[in-house]
Amino acid sequence: MQKNRKMHERSHHKIRLVLELLPALSMVGLVVFFVFFEPTIPRGASLTSWSENGRDGRYVLNILDGDAPPAGVQVSGVVLSDTNCTPDLRGFNHCHNGIQLADGVDIVVINTHRMKIYRCLRPGDKLLLSRINGSWVLATLLKP
Repeated sequence: MQKNRKMHERSHHKIRLVLELLPALSMVGLVVFFVFFEPTIPRGASLTSWSENGRDGRYVLNILDGDAPPAGVQVSGVVLSDTNCTPDLRGFNHCHNGIQLADGVDIVVINTHRMKIYRCLRPGDKLLLSRINGSWVLATLLKP
């Protein structure tokens, strides 16, 4: 009886230890994931890191809703909104911007950047957009 009780106590202790360590191990796993696995930069974009997105007023954007301009065509647009800008664990913002194109069509894009380094797109900003590939576009801020 004594032997069974000691085995039970050791098992209980091991389970409790694992349960206590689980949150810490999970957090370490998340940090490693977010530090080493940044979203893929689309082929054809002139970025080596998302930290560069917004430099010189040039933003690589992923279209979430709507259509990218045809390849080789530049389209002007005006930013309508800037939402969902809370940074992730790596400090990247994934802002959602509504943009009205010159033909009156609205699109919604995701702007992955670090707003501590380069500012968000703001309502009223005028842009020139061109397709990079697939649903990716390059937006260049036009001077007021």
